[in-house]
Amino acid sequence: MPGARTAVTALVALTVVDVFHTIVALAAYEHRIGVVTHDGSGTVDMLDSIVPLRELSAAMFCLLLLTLLAAWAGVANWVIRARRTGPPVAPTAPVAWWRMSAIVAVPLNLIAAVQYLSATANGGEYMRTVLAETTLLLVAASVAIVTTTTAGIQVVRRTAANQQHNAVAGATTA
Repeated sequence: MPGARTAVTALVALTVVDVFHTIVALAAYEHRIGVVTHDGSGTVDMLDSIVPLRELSAAMFCLLLLTLLAAWAGVANWVIRARRTGPPVAPTAPVAWWRMSAIVAVPLNLIAAVQYLSATANGGEYMRTVLAETTLLLVAASVAIVTTTTAGIQVVRRTAANQQHNAVAGATTA
Protein backbone atom coordinates (compact mmCIF):
# COMPACT_ATOMS: atom_id res chain seq x y z
CA MET A 1 0.00 0.00 0.00
CA PRO A 2 1.53 3.32 -1.04
CA GLY A 3 -0.30 5.19 1.74
CA ALA A 4 1.20 2.89 4.36
CA ARG A 5 4.70 3.35 2.96
CA THR A 6 4.28 7.11 2.98
CA ALA A 7 3.02 7.10 6.57
CA VAL A 8 5.88 4.87 7.75
CA THR A 9 8.47 6.98 5.91
CA ALA A 10 7.04 10.18 7.40
CA LEU A 11 7.04 8.69 10.91
CA VAL A 12 10.64 7.49 10.54
CA ALA A 13 11.67 10.94 9.28
CA LEU A 14 9.94 12.57 12.25
CA THR A 15 11.80 10.25 14.62
CA VAL A 16 15.19 11.03 13.10
CA VAL A 17 14.61 14.79 12.91
CA ASP A 18 13.27 14.90 16.48
CA VAL A 19 16.35 13.12 17.84
CA PHE A 20 18.71 15.47 15.96
CA HIS A 21 16.64 18.48 17.02
CA THR A 22 16.97 17.41 20.66
CA ILE A 23 20.74 16.96 20.34
CA VAL A 24 21.14 20.39 18.72
CA ALA A 25 18.83 22.05 21.28
CA LEU A 26 20.81 20.57 24.17
CA ALA A 27 24.12 21.58 22.55
CA ALA A 28 22.86 25.13 22.00
CA TYR A 29 21.65 25.25 25.60
CA GLU A 30 24.99 24.12 26.99
CA HIS A 31 26.87 26.48 24.68
CA ARG A 32 24.84 29.45 25.89
CA ILE A 33 25.60 28.51 29.50
CA GLY A 34 29.31 28.30 28.64
CA VAL A 35 29.33 31.63 26.81
CA VAL A 36 27.54 33.46 29.63
CA THR A 37 29.53 31.91 32.46
CA HIS A 38 32.86 31.89 30.53
CA ASP A 39 33.75 28.27 31.17
CA GLY A 40 33.68 26.83 27.59
CA SER A 41 32.28 23.42 26.81
CA GLY A 42 34.76 21.69 24.47
CA THR A 43 32.85 19.61 21.94
CA VAL A 44 29.92 21.99 21.90
CA ASP A 45 32.26 24.93 21.18
CA MET A 46 33.81 22.95 18.34
CA LEU A 47 30.37 22.29 16.85
CA ASP A 48 29.51 25.97 17.24
CA SER A 49 32.65 26.96 15.36
CA ILE A 50 31.65 24.70 12.45
CA VAL A 51 27.98 25.69 12.36
CA PRO A 52 26.72 28.46 14.66
CA LEU A 53 24.39 26.71 17.09
CA ARG A 54 21.91 29.57 17.24
CA GLU A 55 21.26 29.29 13.49
CA LEU A 56 21.43 25.49 13.52
CA SER A 57 18.94 25.34 16.38
CA ALA A 58 16.50 27.61 14.53
CA ALA A 59 16.92 25.58 11.33
CA MET A 60 16.36 22.30 13.18
CA PHE A 61 13.22 23.69 14.80
CA CYS A 62 11.83 24.69 11.39
CA LEU A 63 12.78 21.27 9.99
CA LEU A 64 11.07 19.61 12.96
CA LEU A 65 7.86 21.55 12.32
CA LEU A 66 7.91 20.68 8.61
CA THR A 67 8.56 17.01 9.39
CA LEU A 68 5.78 17.01 11.99
CA LEU A 69 3.36 18.40 9.40
CA ALA A 70 4.53 15.85 6.82
CA ALA A 71 4.10 13.01 9.32
CA TRP A 72 0.64 14.22 10.26
CA ALA A 73 -0.33 14.48 6.59
CA GLY A 74 1.16 11.05 5.80
CA VAL A 75 -0.69 9.37 8.65
CA ALA A 76 -3.95 11.19 7.85
CA ASN A 77 -3.61 10.10 4.21
CA TRP A 78 -3.01 6.53 5.33
CA VAL A 79 -6.05 6.57 7.66
CA ILE A 80 -8.29 7.85 4.86
CA ARG A 81 -6.99 5.26 2.39
CA ALA A 82 -7.18 2.45 4.96
CA ARG A 83 -10.81 3.24 5.71
CA ARG A 84 -11.67 3.31 2.00
CA THR A 85 -10.00 0.01 1.17
CA GLY A 86 -11.16 -2.05 4.10
CA PRO A 87 -12.66 -2.08 7.54
CA PRO A 88 -11.44 0.63 9.91
CA VAL A 89 -8.50 -0.11 12.14
CA ALA A 90 -9.74 -2.28 15.00
CA PRO A 91 -8.97 -1.08 18.53
CA THR A 92 -6.14 -3.48 19.19
CA ALA A 93 -3.32 -3.30 21.72
CA PRO A 94 -0.92 -1.51 19.31
CA VAL A 95 -3.57 1.10 18.48
CA ALA A 96 -4.26 1.67 22.16
CA TRP A 97 -0.52 1.97 22.85
CA TRP A 98 -0.16 4.45 19.96
CA ARG A 99 -3.01 6.58 21.28
CA MET A 100 -1.76 6.51 24.87
CA SER A 101 1.80 7.39 23.86
CA ALA A 102 0.50 10.28 21.75
CA ILE A 103 -1.59 11.50 24.69
CA VAL A 104 1.62 11.58 26.76
CA ALA A 105 3.93 12.89 24.00
CA VAL A 106 1.98 15.98 23.03
CA PRO A 107 1.74 17.64 26.47
CA LEU A 108 5.24 16.48 27.43
CA ASN A 109 6.67 18.16 24.33
CA LEU A 110 4.75 21.34 25.06
CA ILE A 111 5.98 21.37 28.68
CA ALA A 112 9.57 20.75 27.52
CA ALA A 113 9.34 23.58 24.98
CA VAL A 114 7.98 26.01 27.57
CA GLN A 115 10.70 24.98 30.05
CA TYR A 116 13.41 25.40 27.40
CA LEU A 117 12.16 28.82 26.34
CA SER A 118 11.78 29.92 29.95
CA ALA A 119 15.25 28.71 30.90
CA THR A 120 16.96 30.34 27.92
CA ALA A 121 15.14 33.64 28.48
CA ASN A 122 16.38 34.04 32.05
CA GLY A 123 20.17 34.10 31.58
CA GLY A 124 23.13 31.79 31.96
CA GLU A 125 23.15 31.37 35.73
CA TYR A 126 19.45 30.46 35.74
CA MET A 127 20.04 28.12 32.78
CA ARG A 128 22.75 26.37 34.80
CA THR A 129 20.42 26.11 37.80
CA VAL A 130 17.68 24.39 35.78
CA LEU A 131 20.02 22.45 33.46
CA ALA A 132 19.09 19.05 34.87
CA GLU A 133 15.33 19.66 34.70
CA THR A 134 15.50 21.14 31.23
CA THR A 135 17.73 18.36 29.91
CA LEU A 136 15.53 15.64 31.41
CA LEU A 137 12.37 17.21 29.99
CA LEU A 138 13.89 17.54 26.50
CA VAL A 139 15.15 13.95 26.54
CA ALA A 140 11.82 12.65 27.91
CA ALA A 141 9.94 14.57 25.21
CA SER A 142 12.18 13.08 22.52
CA VAL A 143 11.74 9.58 23.95
CA ALA A 144 7.97 10.12 23.94
CA ILE A 145 8.07 11.10 20.25
CA VAL A 146 10.22 8.09 19.39
CA THR A 147 7.86 5.79 21.31
CA THR A 148 4.81 7.31 19.64
CA THR A 149 6.23 7.08 16.14
CA THR A 150 7.41 3.51 16.73
CA ALA A 151 3.94 2.52 17.90
CA GLY A 152 2.44 4.30 14.90
CA ILE A 153 4.75 2.44 12.52
CA GLN A 154 3.67 -0.87 14.08
CA VAL A 155 -0.01 0.01 13.66
CA VAL A 156 0.43 1.11 10.05
CA ARG A 157 2.39 -2.00 9.13
CA ARG A 158 0.04 -4.38 10.94
CA THR A 159 -3.04 -2.77 9.41
CA ALA A 160 -1.51 -2.83 5.92
CA ALA A 161 -0.56 -6.50 6.35
CA ASN A 162 -4.07 -7.37 7.60
CA GLN A 163 -5.72 -5.53 4.72
CA GLN A 164 -3.43 -7.20 2.22
CA HIS A 165 -4.16 -10.59 3.78
CA ASN A 166 -7.92 -9.90 3.70
CA ALA A 167 -7.67 -8.79 0.05
CA VAL A 168 -5.83 -11.98 -0.90
CA ALA A 169 -8.32 -14.10 1.05
CA GLY A 170 -11.23 -12.27 -0.60
CA ALA A 171 -9.72 -12.76 -4.05
CA THR A 172 -9.24 -16.50 -3.56
CA THR A 173 -12.83 -17.02 -2.39
CA ALA A 174 -14.33 -14.97 -5.21
